[in-house]
Amino acid sequence: MMKTDPGSIPCPTSPQMSRPKRTAWGVLPLAVLAAAPWLTARAQPAALDGGGRRAASPSYTVDGSLGSLTGTAVASAPAVVARHGYAGQLYDLHRLALEAAPPVLNEGGTAQLTAFAVLDDATVLALAPAQIAWSVTSGPIASIGAPGIAAAALVYQDSPATVRASYQSIAGTLTFVVLNVGQDDFPPYAGDGLEDAWQVQHFGLDNPNAAPNADPDSDGVNNRHEFTADTDPADPRSFFRIQGVSLETGFSTRFQSSAKRRYTLFFATESEGGAWTSLPQQTDVAGTGDVLTLTDSTPRPGPQRFYRVRVTAQ
Repeated sequence: MMKTDPGSIPCPTSPQMSRPKRTAWGVLPLAVLAAAPWLTARAQPAALDGGGRRAASPSYTVDGSLGSLTGTAVASAPAVVARHGYAGQLYDLHRLALEAAPPVLNEGGTAQLTAFAVLDDATVLALAPAQIAWSVTSGPIASIGAPGIAAAALVYQDSPATVRASYQSIAGTLTFVVLNVGQDDFPPYAGDGLEDAWQVQHFGLDNPNAAPNADPDSDGVNNRHEFTADTDPADPRSFFRIQGVSLETGFSTRFQSSAKRRYTLFFATESEGGAWTSLPQQTDVAGTGDVLTLTDSTPRPGPQRFYRVRVTAQ
């Protein structure tokens, strides 16, 4: 334990000065030990005299002392407890509190990691970046450089990442989220026109069968069209097709739909070179995941009409 003269507080001024695990601090009456970056001390001017009883101001609450009796002062912000009349104050490191700024990180971006030592009296000490040893526990963090800069890797979906900080004999972890902000940027599927999440879902992380023009289930429909219709590229029975038509009330067509897609019914009066027109009440109809029916209810639309269905993502 280190003794100090009454009315003084040692103030480390060098960023390289390390703090021991257990330290004695002298106490200045009505002083606040501020959690500044290098643990400086400051005093808020205030005059309190309770005649040995409790006195309070906006900044402090003091249970005063008389004669040789000691007292206790409490500052509300930042939370500090000062015990007057004691030769020093002892503290123990309790745990590490970790922060990331920003708390949610975009893929390919960076975040500043910060660690604070939480003491046994619930106060905190800001730790210099050079005092912390950082490592990646799990998730898409490509690297952590000095001073505590975490770089996110590219992802195909929103993914959690966990980092670890060590200081003296204490360690702590922090988990945050890396957001997927690009739909077609995850290697090795980046830039091929298909959503990375769909390719990983059906083919795993690195599979040549995920190529847009591949037809791994040999159903005559390549992956690009399977993705557009949200069908299963590994199931030869799963592909978009018209299941039936009806002429009872105009023209109706039915097909298996996806809850992630929308459907529009078009018509033309010529099969080749004619203008295709969407039907107002049959435009961008949300799929249900079941059989969906689209209808042209125009009475006697003419000698002939041709129809097609457009599929788009929700």
